[in-house]
Amino acid sequence: MPIKIGLVGLPNVGKSSSFHFLTKKDIKDIANYPFATIEPNIGIMPLADPRLEKLIKGASQGSGLGNEFLSHIREVDLICQVLRCFPEKEIVHVEKSVDPIRDFEIIQLELILADLQQIKRKLEKLKVRDEKSQKEKEVLQLVQENLEKEMLVSQLDLTKEEKELIKGYNFLTNKPVLLLANYGGEENEIQELREYGEKRGLSFFPLAVKLEKEMEELSKEEKEEMG
Repeated sequence: MPIKIGLVGLPNVGKSSSFHFLTKKDIKDIANYPFATIEPNIGIMPLADPRLEKLIKGASQGSGLGNEFLSHIREVDLICQVLRCFPEKEIVHVEKSVDPIRDFEIIQLELILADLQQIKRKLEKLKVRDEKSQKEKEVLQLVQENLEKEMLVSQLDLTKEEKELIKGYNFLTNKPVLLLANYGGEENEIQELREYGEKRGLSFFPLAVKLEKEMEELSKEEKEEMG
């Protein structure tokens, strides 16, 4: 069964390069500055049928047409956060330094804010007419209270009934997360992020995108010689 994957991350962390490596599809409007890509790119990986979208810092407040990106991300089954772990002076980092854990927490906060805004809009419109709508309101308020404490929807101990009531909201913080560490090939670049992910039960996958791209350009003989 096809699985949709949302590829998210701060500007200039390697989302476009990762997208190309995974799907073998070129990115339109790629550039070394924030908000270079407006329309989401969609590609298909050989192993399944995931669709890769993008999210940028500020999306929850509409920065850089972020709300449009969020609408795509809400439809995915898995959020894959691309985190920059490689040092590269020529590629400007939006936060001025390389710190994948900080970047992860920035995006997580954006997802939390997006879910909070969604709940706020719903509660303003929700009219309690019966027991079900009353229960839905109570669950939304519970989720809201916990999100304000930075507790994700996926971390809440909800009953089966409560989960069913909010299923249609497709909360961003209720989706499984994969950490895709884009590094230069040295283990020390990703060790801290790996340990951080393990402590929080997050799936972790290191990928040296630049090195893999260089390997693609080698001949069969050269690849065999390098092992």
